Amino acid sequence: MQEYLSIINFNQLIRHISGVLDAFVLCFNFLMQFIDRVQSYIQYTFERMPYSLVNRLMIYLIIVFILALLILLPLILFFKLYIAYKKKKTEYLFRKYSKIIVRFLMNDLPKKELAELKNNKSTFHRNVIINVLIAIDTAENKQLSGKLRRLYMEMKLDEDSRKKLKKRWHHKIRAIRELSHMRVKSENKMIIDFLQGSNEVLRIESQMGLIKLLPFVPFAFLDSQEKPFTVWEQINVFDLIRKKRIEIPEFHLWLDHWNDSVVMFCLDMIRVLKQKEAAPKVMELLYHDNELVKGKVIRTLVDLKNVEAVSKLKDMYFLEETSNKINIIRSIGKLRLASEIDFLLDKLNSEEFEIKMECCKSLVMIGEQGMAMLKSYSENCDEQMTKIINHVLDPRI
Repeated sequence: MQEYLSIINFNQLIRHISGVLDAFVLCFNFLMQFIDRVQSYIQYTFERMPYSLVNRLMIYLIIVFILALLILLPLILFFKLYIAYKKKKTEYLFRKYSKIIVRFLMNDLPKKELAELKNNKSTFHRNVIINVLIAIDTAENKQLSGKLRRLYMEMKLDEDSRKKLKKRWHHKIRAIRELSHMRVKSENKMIIDFLQGSNEVLRIESQMGLIKLLPFVPFAFLDSQEKPFTVWEQINVFDLIRKKRIEIPEFHLWLDHWNDSVVMFCLDMIRVLKQKEAAPKVMELLYHDNELVKGKVIRTLVDLKNVEAVSKLKDMYFLEETSNKINIIRSIGKLRLASEIDFLLDKLNSEEFEIKMECCKSLVMIGEQGMAMLKSYSENCDEQMTKIINHVLDPRI
C-alpha cells in the first residue's frame, strides 16, 4: 500500500513538473511569436519607407522608448505601492509601540511583553521604536525622560544610532538627532568632526546636536568653527536657544574669534539678548578690518544704548565707508542725543544724498529740538535739501 502511494505521489510530481515546463514553453513560444511579429512590422515599415539612415534611427528610437515605457511603468507602480505599504506599516507600528511604551511608563506592561519588546531584532521595527521614544519624551519631566532613556539603552538602540553615523549623510543626521535627544555623548568627537564638512545640512544638525549634548558648554562648537557660519545656521541655532532651556553663555568670549561669521553671530546674540556687560569688549571691535563686522558693532552698541561709544564713532566717521557713516548717523538718532545736533547739521553739507537723508531722519528722531533746527536750516538751503527736509517732516510718513 505504501509503495502504491509513493508511486501516486511520484506521478503527481511528474505531472506538476511537466505542467510547469508546458507553461514555460507556452510563455517562451508567445514571447518568440511577439518578437517575430515586431520584427515583421519593422521589416514591413522599412520596406514601405524610402531608405534613409534618419528613418531607420527614428524607428529604432521609437522601439527603444516603447520598451523603456513597458519596463518603467511596472517598476514605478511597484515602488509607489511599496512606499504606500511602508508608510501604512510605519503608522500602524507607531500606534502599536506608542501604546506599549505608554503602558511601560505606567508600569502596566507584563514582563513577557517587555522582554519581547527588548528582543525585537527587526531594524525597521527598532527605528519605529526610536521615533516613538523621541516623540513621547517631551523633556519636561526628568523622571519620564530618564525612564525612556534607560529603555533606549537596555534595548541597545544606541548601537543602532551609532551605526548610522557611518552611513550616508541623511542617516548621519538621523543618528545625531537620536543620540542628542537621548543624551548619548560617546560619539561627540565624531559629531564635532562633521562641523568641518562641506554638507551644510549635516553641519547644522551637528551644531544642534552639540548644543543638546554639551549642556554646560552648549556653544563650545564655536571654538572650532572654521567654515563660514551661514545665516541659515545662525537662525537654526537661535531658534534652538528660543525653544529650549539652554544656559546662555557670555557671547563676548568669542569676539576675538578668527572667523568673522562667528564674530557677527555673537554680536547679533549680544544685541538680541541685551548683554550690556559685553559693551566694553564690543567697543574694541570698532576698528575691525572687516567693514561688515564694524557695521554690526555700531548697530550692537546702539541697541545696547551705549552712549559712551558715540564719541569714538564721531572720531572714526571720516575714515569710514558710506555704509558705516550712515550707521553712525543713524545711531545718534536712535539714541536721541540732542547734544549731537550740531554734528548732524554739519553733515547736512555732505555731497552724498544718502547721508543728507539719514541726517534729516536722525534730527527728526531726536525730537522737537532737532525738528526746530531742521526747519530753521531749510530757510537757507538749496532746492534738493528743501525737498529732503519736507519729506522727512511730512507727518504722513
